[in-house]
Amino acid sequence: MAVIKVIAAEGLRVPLANHPHEYIGQEPVEIDGDDLYYRRLLMDGDLLAVADEPETANPKGAK
Repeated sequence: MAVIKVIAAEGLRVPLANHPHEYIGQEPVEIDGDDLYYRRLLMDGDLLAVADEPETANPKGAK
């Protein structure tokens, strides 16, 4: 199972696969990237994959 983060395309709300009354919007959501439902939405452009943002931890002594 490949877990990926996605957002809905601009102006869309996409229903979750197993919870049709909950939606993917502009906040990143982790989904199963192997699920055919989500793969089709990604290919159609309704969902957009977002890159993981690395945490910006300051090293010791850095300001």
